[in-house]
Amino acid sequence: MSTIETSTPPALPVSPRQPRTWYFLGSAVVALVAYVAFNLGYLVAMSVAFIWHGDLDMTGAQIVELASQGGNIAMGMIAACLFVLAVLWAAIRIARQRFTEYLALNWPTRDQLVRGIAITLAFLLAWLLLSFLTGQPTPAFMTDSYRSAQAAGLVWLLLIGFCVAAPVMEEFVLRGLLYRGWSQSFLGPVGAIVLSSALWALMHQHYSWYYICEIFFVGLIFGHLRRRSSSTWLTVMAHGFYNLGATAHVALKVAYS
Repeated sequence: MSTIETSTPPALPVSPRQPRTWYFLGSAVVALVAYVAFNLGYLVAMSVAFIWHGDLDMTGAQIVELASQGGNIAMGMIAACLFVLAVLWAAIRIARQRFTEYLALNWPTRDQLVRGIAITLAFLLAWLLLSFLTGQPTPAFMTDSYRSAQAAGLVWLLLIGFCVAAPVMEEFVLRGLLYRGWSQSFLGPVGAIVLSSALWALMHQHYSWYYICEIFFVGLIFGHLRRRSSSTWLTVMAHGFYNLGATAHVALKVAYS
């Protein structure tokens, strides 16, 4: 008696999952999660500061004063930066993309860097002149942060927080993640630049509307640099330079006031 042999059909090849881009809604959701992570990281740093410097009998005014010290603000920015970078890394891994490619972390050419810094410096000087002519006071947040950091000998930490951590964190999200997704959506590159700059400006509610407008306009400049150079590192450097110049201006006003 013969048996009929049956053969198992070959398994169909499984195509690998293709890389994706977070477009308008996806990029907005990731940015929102990054914002939550920012606040969480900042809260962790402030909690450490309270434990290290404070005591259980601190009044509300003492807690506010401790949180407003420049050194603690800088530590909060550095911790928040790490939390935000973790969110970006996870989101880009989910999209099956390389971190550096997705965020356009390309080194700018020398000409791009010189041009970017020149434009940034020109805008900073023009805005400082306008502020002087219109009698706009220096933001109390900047002045108080610098004074308290100087009193504690932590100006170096303040510079790291304001001129390194903040630019890396904000540019990676705004001119990296959001520009990548929003420029490829219905907004297009120009719409992505305008909307991300407006969003960035509105996040700085601790400033007056005059300085919120400044942040919006400088955001347009950074967006322009990002579009022309395809380099988020260029906007990080320009942002850090801008914050350094603004901090130097505050230091001069504190020294001669």
